[in-house]
This record gives sequence, C-alpha cells and structure tokens, in this order.
Amino acid sequence: MIVEGKLLSVRGFTERLGLLIDGGRIREVAPLTELRARFPAARVHRVEWVTPGLADAHVHPLQFGARMRELDLSGLQAPREVLDLVRAFVTERPGVRWVVGGGFLFREKPVRRWLDDLGGDRFIVLRSRDLHGVWVNENALRAAGLSPSSPWVDWEAGWVVERGLEALRQVMPKPSKEDLLAGFLAFARRGYTAVHTMAAEPFETLSWALGLELPVRVWWAVPRGAWRKVGPGWKNSRLFVGGVKFFADGALGSRTAWMTAAYPDGSHGMAVDSVEEILDEGRSALKAGYTLAVHAIGSRAVAEVVRAFGALSSLAPRPLRLEHAQHLDDETLARMRGLPLAVSMQPVHLAGDADLIASFFPDRRHEAYRFKSLSRVAPLAFGSDAPVAPPDWEQTLAEVTRHRVNPAESLAFEDALFAMTRGPALAAGWRNYGLIAPGALADLGLWEGGRLVARVFDGALEDVRAA
Repeated sequence: MIVEGKLLSVRGFTERLGLLIDGGRIREVAPLTELRARFPAARVHRVEWVTPGLADAHVHPLQFGARMRELDLSGLQAPREVLDLVRAFVTERPGVRWVVGGGFLFREKPVRRWLDDLGGDRFIVLRSRDLHGVWVNENALRAAGLSPSSPWVDWEAGWVVERGLEALRQVMPKPSKEDLLAGFLAFARRGYTAVHTMAAEPFETLSWALGLELPVRVWWAVPRGAWRKVGPGWKNSRLFVGGVKFFADGALGSRTAWMTAAYPDGSHGMAVDSVEEILDEGRSALKAGYTLAVHAIGSRAVAEVVRAFGALSSLAPRPLRLEHAQHLDDETLARMRGLPLAVSMQPVHLAGDADLIASFFPDRRHEAYRFKSLSRVAPLAFGSDAPVAPPDWEQTLAEVTRHRVNPAESLAFEDALFAMTRGPALAAGWRNYGLIAPGALADLGLWEGGRLVARVFDGALEDVRAA
C-alpha cells in the first residue's frame, strides 16, 4: 500500500510525498511517481495530509467503557438537577440495586439526605466530572465501611473525595473485561492509534488487556504499590508497561487541587501522595526500570513534584511524566529547564475549567494551562483524561490554538498536532514511534479538508467513524 500527501514533520508539513507501507511498517518515503514506478501493483491512497497516528496521552479506558452504560450526568451543575435525573432513573427501574452515574460538576454543596429520601435498599454512587469526588447515599457509605468520622468524607453532604473513594470501589459492582475493550475500541473508532492508560484501573486489569486483541497501541502505568508485581517493557507488540502512577493532589472542580494561593473559602486543596512518598517509592521504581507519572494539577502540587523530579532525575530511564500541570508559576517553570521531563496535558478541560479559574483565581489566570511556555522546556503530550472529557481531537486543537483563558499561551496548529502525535511517543519513551520515517511503525492519521478521515494502524487502513 502507498499513501501520499503532505507529511507532518517537526518543522510543519512537507511537500507531497508517498509512503510505502509493508508488514506494518513504513518501508520507504519518496515521491509518488518514483514509488509507483517501482511498485506498480501497490494500491495508492491520496489524501491532503498524512500525520503520525493520533495518541491520547492520558486515559482511563476501563472507566471510559463502563461510563457508556451508566447514568449520564454530564454538564449538570446543581445537585437538584442531578437528583431529578436519579429520581426518574430509579422510578423506571425500581428493582435496580446500584445506581451509578457521573459527569456533573457541582457549584454548591450537595445534601446526602436528598438521595436517602429516594428510599429503598439501593446504593447510589454519582461521580463528579473530574472523578475526584462522589455524591453517595447513606447505604453506599455504610456498605463501604465509612462513617461520620472517616477522613475524606463529608457525611452530611454525602460527599467523598480522593483516598476515601477506594473504600467505595471495593464494594461497588466491578467493571468488566468487556468494558475495557469497549473503552479501547471507542478510541480506535475516533481514529486514535495509541493511548496511555493512567492507573485508575485496578492492577488486575492489566491481565485483561494482555488477553485482548488491542485496537490501539497502549502505554500502561501501574498504580503505586503494585509495580513490583510486573516488570517494565513490551509485553507484546501493542502493550508496553512503562510507568508508576502517583497523585500529588486532587482536582480544581472538587477544590482538592493543591494550590499556592487560597480558594475563595480560604482552603488550599490537599496533598494526596506526599512528596516524601513520591521520593521514596519513586526512587525504587526508577531503579527497577520504570518511569514516574505524577498527577499534579494545582500550582503547589506542580512545584513540589518538579522539586522531587529534580532529586530523582539522574535515575530516570525515560522522561519523568508530569500529568496535567494545569497551574504553574514562573519560578517552577524556570526550575523545569534541563530536567528529563515530558508534560501530559488535557486542553479539552479548558472548556469546563475557564469559569472555575475566573471564579477561584482571577488574578492568576496567566498561570493556567501554559501550553506555549511549557513547550519550550519539555515535550508536550496531549490527551483527554477520558471519561473526564471525551477524546475529541477537534476540541483539543481548538482549545490549544485559541486559548480561552490565556491567549498568549496558544500554540500554532502544527505544534498542537505535534503534541497529539510525536509528543506522546516521546513521553512514552518510544523513540521509533509518532514519526514518519523508514522503519517506523505504520500507525498514521489521514486527513482531508483539515479533518481526520482514516487511520492506518499496524499497516491496515480503517475509516474513522462517528463517536
């Protein structure tokens, strides 16, 4: 097969060239006339652009797949609105024991009793959009062994955050291998060729992935505390175990992102995994051949993680990954220079976070989502954090090229595409991926009229279907 078009390189788009694809790899890059003369039997596909395959550098495929069969609460901001949908759901399904849904982001404090008043012996667990907080009824709280004195719990609100969520996960219905496959397939249908899985899944989920015919190439991060159960490296041609995941803080919408400045209520968010824990366990994981992928959203969390990475940098076998980095001050940015870093960001979150930034930190908007500044100190790797946000390459490009909070931090179109293709490969430590060159894997994106219309995955051409 020969694919011809303008090729995306680090310097932008080249002139039109042809790619000879054979055996799942790019065998030659040359003018189309030359390739057709030498390989007359090869089928030719001509498109406007050819890019390396799109990658989503931060996903939770098991939760993404499971979310497709749960109660959708996306876009809701008031607890009463959510309550109305839950009431309608349980009225239609009076025998259901577990009511699970998510997607809201509350602007006011919920009340647990409202869920309790729906009656019955059912358990109600409703996740916030950012997955760092849940609204639950008393039945669910007690089933999880939580009480009014439990940390991470606001009993009257029925609100559980961060480490308190693990107790709920232990008693909730478990997602399935089918949910995991559904999550991966959803990315493939949208045209992605690679995803980076970020350890919201239990460790055992890795064995499910190893038993699947994966429709995307996967970089897998394991949860902290579990990495000794498996070694790093390629497990087959489509799955690479590469990172250990830590959480330095929570999320902006749940006010658990650890900030230098105070929220309007006087709080600063919270640390989840302490810096000492990241340093101690991270040092051992790096010596074992892993890299680290550390969730850090708030400015204080980002600053502390960068300091930790400075202490660990000499041990890193591949780039140390800073996940999210949504709020960043100038001092921390300067400290990042020269470190072996990759920065994994989710531009699609700007659509939901813009109002929060304006409300919580109006004088620090310049510190939010610093795409251009960060691109000068480390490779950027863009993703969605699905199911927090849908994997939407169009919205990603729109948010990055027209920054709605801090226009000076916008990127050029080609630089944004780089962060959706080659950038994730660099963050994964895949030196021969995310580029168009002889010998590289033939995972590609094909574009017409500025739109992704097909993908080449493992050398096979597939149309991009509607999400």
